[in-house]
Amino acid sequence: MKSLMPWVCLVATASVQVAFANEGLDAYREGDYVNAAAKLAADAGKDPIVDYYLGRMRLYGYGQLKNNALALRHFKQAAEKGFLPAQNIMARYTLLVENNPEQALSWFKKAAEGNDVQAQMYCAAAYLFGIGTNKNSNLAKKYYIDAAKNGNSIAEYTLAEHFLQSRHGNDKKLGLIWLNKAVEKGNPQAQLKLGELYAEGKLVPKDLDKSSQLINQAIAQDYVDAIYEAGKIAEEQKDLNAAKDWYAKGAFKNYLPAQVALAQLYLRTDSPLYNPHTGYLWVLKAAQHDSAEAQHLLAKLYQEGKVIAKDEVLGKEWEQKALATEKAMQGPAALSAQAAQWLSNQKAVTFAQGGYQLGGIFSAWQNPEALKENNYNQSPKMDVVDRTALYRPNFVFTTPNEIVVSEYYDALAASLGNLDDAVNFPKYALNKNEFVIHSPPSVPNSPQLWEVAANPVESESFDVFTLLSKPAAPPSLSFFDRLYEQAILGNSSAQFLLAQMYEDGIDVKQNVQEAIKFYQLAAEQKDLRAEYNLGLLYLEGKGGMAPDYQRGMNWLQDAAFKGNAYAQFALGRINERGLRDASGKEVIAANADESTAMYYLAAANDFGTAQYRLAELLVREKPADVSMAAKARRNQLIKQLYEGAVAGGVQQAALPLAFFHAMDSDKAKQVQAFNVAKNEVSKGNGQAALLLGILYDRGLGVEKNSAEAMYWYQQASLNPVSAFILGTYFIEGKSVNQDKEKGRALLQQAADAGFPYADLNLAVLKQQQGEPFLPELDAAHALGNSKASLLLADYYLSQATDEQKMQQSREIYQQLAEKGDKEGQLKLGFMYEKGLGGPVDMAMAQQWYTAAANQEQPVAQYLLGHLYQLGWLGKLPDYVEAKKWYGLAQSNYSPAAVALGFIHETVEDDYEQAFIDYEMAALQNDPNGQFNLGLIYEKGKGRAVDFEKARELYASAAEKNHSQAMTQLAGLFFNGQGGPRDQEQALYWYKKAAALGEREALYQLGLLSETGVALKLDFPEALQYYEQAADKGNAKAMLALARMYQYGLGVEKNNQQAAKFYEKLAALNNPYAQYQLATFYYDGAAGERMPEKGKKLLLQAQENGSAQARKILQRLEAQGQVRLSYIEPVSLNSAPHLAGRPVELMYLDALNEWNLGDEQSSRIILDRIMMQFPHYVPAKRAYEQLNQTLNSPIFG
Repeated sequence: MKSLMPWVCLVATASVQVAFANEGLDAYREGDYVNAAAKLAADAGKDPIVDYYLGRMRLYGYGQLKNNALALRHFKQAAEKGFLPAQNIMARYTLLVENNPEQALSWFKKAAEGNDVQAQMYCAAAYLFGIGTNKNSNLAKKYYIDAAKNGNSIAEYTLAEHFLQSRHGNDKKLGLIWLNKAVEKGNPQAQLKLGELYAEGKLVPKDLDKSSQLINQAIAQDYVDAIYEAGKIAEEQKDLNAAKDWYAKGAFKNYLPAQVALAQLYLRTDSPLYNPHTGYLWVLKAAQHDSAEAQHLLAKLYQEGKVIAKDEVLGKEWEQKALATEKAMQGPAALSAQAAQWLSNQKAVTFAQGGYQLGGIFSAWQNPEALKENNYNQSPKMDVVDRTALYRPNFVFTTPNEIVVSEYYDALAASLGNLDDAVNFPKYALNKNEFVIHSPPSVPNSPQLWEVAANPVESESFDVFTLLSKPAAPPSLSFFDRLYEQAILGNSSAQFLLAQMYEDGIDVKQNVQEAIKFYQLAAEQKDLRAEYNLGLLYLEGKGGMAPDYQRGMNWLQDAAFKGNAYAQFALGRINERGLRDASGKEVIAANADESTAMYYLAAANDFGTAQYRLAELLVREKPADVSMAAKARRNQLIKQLYEGAVAGGVQQAALPLAFFHAMDSDKAKQVQAFNVAKNEVSKGNGQAALLLGILYDRGLGVEKNSAEAMYWYQQASLNPVSAFILGTYFIEGKSVNQDKEKGRALLQQAADAGFPYADLNLAVLKQQQGEPFLPELDAAHALGNSKASLLLADYYLSQATDEQKMQQSREIYQQLAEKGDKEGQLKLGFMYEKGLGGPVDMAMAQQWYTAAANQEQPVAQYLLGHLYQLGWLGKLPDYVEAKKWYGLAQSNYSPAAVALGFIHETVEDDYEQAFIDYEMAALQNDPNGQFNLGLIYEKGKGRAVDFEKARELYASAAEKNHSQAMTQLAGLFFNGQGGPRDQEQALYWYKKAAALGEREALYQLGLLSETGVALKLDFPEALQYYEQAADKGNAKAMLALARMYQYGLGVEKNNQQAAKFYEKLAALNNPYAQYQLATFYYDGAAGERMPEKGKKLLLQAQENGSAQARKILQRLEAQGQVRLSYIEPVSLNSAPHLAGRPVELMYLDALNEWNLGDEQSSRIILDRIMMQFPHYVPAKRAYEQLNQTLNSPIFG
């Protein structure tokens, strides 16, 4: 029932208080029903949520013996305090089970006040059709307006109809608005109505296509009114064959108006379809199904005698039948059917069919044994993530292929040392081809001096203007001379080239001053190359000129800030290391920030050398921000820089880039990486050999080949990475003969070089060999290895009682979490949730769980969902959020699938969805998933009972040490359900479950020991088993012990001891215990006689469903409390089904029924045994003991 689910509006009044920190509420929401029942009992009648939970447990037999009377009492108490789910249960129960529409309406009205849409709709229907009240259209309108505002399409349509029937134009406009809202939600009534309006052109432009489209949409939903309407339209358009087809379609769906219309079509004498016999048959069919219209028509046919033989008697009878039908249509049953049809768009004729069914165990469970009163039903279980499981230190080797390639490259880069300190500035090469002699003149519109004229073609006609526009042929001058002339005329390119020639003495004597002059001329025309070269000239002091560092830096900075990449790179190099003169004196101080900024500028200008230099610097530096996100951004930047460098012709960047391409998900990039490595290894590059090994090892860009990988690892130059990989493989014996000593030495070599994974694997190796391992683990942690840090923190936290270690763990997790490590975030969140190493802080737990969950950490997603499920992040559970996070985790973490199924089953009574969730978990071999799925099959929750599948699932869970699955499996074996009966197997699994403390298994072993079934008859053993089960709260075991002490069965008779058990159970509202304790108080069997207390207990027992207490109270009232026997005479007609049952199992059934509180059924079985098997000793002895007080007065 979806209406039970809106936990955001669980409470209808502000006065309702919730015990937020109530451990009983938490236990219930986690499925620990035994614990929940014990802890919530004290708050019964005080807190509506507590009462609702207690009611659910009693209704389902979860944690407490199933007792419908008690369940309904709890629901009623919760409902009276405004608890919406309880109000919905009471409304449906009084409507469908008690058949009390007046009381049902009262409950539905309370739920409607809580904004429950289904309740609002029921109230509207009740006032529209007079269900449990008088018809009242105004009150009905109030409720369907509320429902319409909440988006119910039937209410929207009804409201639309109300406005459309108005005479006021504005109301009609409102009606059209509401009608369109209903159409948008796919309401077939609204689709049909709007289709009719389009057909008629009322309130909307006439549009037959739109009309047809809307009506067809309604027909597609199998809406019979639309089918019938299509027939009417066809008949009006005189398309009688189409009308017949539509009417027939509706008629065969048992839609009475369609049957009558079809009959009338066949009875039309002006119709080519005229067929009086077929018409008569359809009239008869509709009449027999209580169509008053058809009954009137049939009466007329008999009276007229035209279609069928005239028969006045039959005509009169059918006319009377029609009148009776019309009258009955105003009766309660017919009005209820009409209301149900209205609530379901004509799809249902009862409230249960129309969405008001009592869900869950009330209607969906198919196994009658599970519905029996005073019995336990095994409840579904949730997985529990505890500290031991979450923080278990896992000392296993980190295999080389687990490590991302970027970490290997970082380690390689760190081992490379510093970059080359030599300062080499990029130079502009002299390019004579750069200067084109026929470039535009410096002076506008003046002829170019040295452009060579093309020889005119002789055949061309002479054109003086063309001739005059061409320059004269230049004299034969050198390139330098021509360039000089262009430079003098102001050509900046000529000035720059001329300056280069003077600077380096090319085709002219070296003259630095001339070079400076022409560079300056070009610079004045914003030639940034000239500015850059000027800067270098002043810095270097070329040609005997003394350096001028300040002037040089000024020119470089000016060029750099104007965007010259060479200048930017040069400044980056100068600021990286500083600059010294010939004597070694520092003339320009290093400035790392300025250097980096300049490299970034040059790199942004796609200068490959700068991109390579910056990438090499970045891979060597230790970043300040070590978060996972920052690391990912850094790697992406370095990759882009290497890509730019390669594109810019820097071949040294090819191999580093190959390492990054190896990590790429793009297969083409992986192939590129392989090709580069293959090429570089042919040149003897050791790092390329390492990369080649990695690629072969992982199957990146090439088919996976472990042998080839090992060959290249061994060919690689020995460095921290190759030493780590080889060391690990030698220890594991992977693709190489195992040699732990050699492997250990290689790992030590890698560790000495600062590779943290080597320290980590050494720590694991030492731990496995029983050696001290913390120094290596600490070293890996100190080097920032997240995996080592997690292992170290887990190890510290496993030292359960050491507060200092716990605090150390918390600090490590905090560091990891702040870096963005999702495992650290998960574990830090758990510490905040549980208060480990500090106070409980749910807000911080939520923060870190969310951070990890957003990185798709499934356990964090599960634990975050769990917080929402328990209501620890608000005043009430937020099942929407809980399901969201469980849903995200379920495919990767089976407990989340179990939890999702648990909510669907225990909160929403949605067994179909729960089945899907549990099945997903079961397929992941989750024992709780298998167990819960087994329960669905065994109990028949929303599907047919299937003991065979249940047995199979229980067996899978039992093999995983699931104690409840063991118990259920034992029960199936014992009863021969889902396969042959096997007492030995049953006993085996009961004993295994009992050894794990499973209370139901302990009870069953007690019963087997007491009856001698499958075990030898052993009362002391039975007593021991019963006591263990009773200590765990098993009421059946307590009643067994009370019976044994009360009647001296296997123990010395002791009424005081029996009374103790009855008192304990009576306090838990066990009706049979209350009844028996009442007899003690009346009779004084356990001490002083206290009739008043006895009477009070009898009243409580009666209220809790005890038929025995009810009978005693009736007799006390009728006979003035005369003495009478407390054992009622029984009738064998009411005996349980025992046919073909072996006597020993009949005896077991007898005692089990008594232990369930059904003394009457127990005595019936014992009587049957004594009649059929009078010499069966165990039963005979019990029979005599249990009947020894039959003639003793107990109310004296």
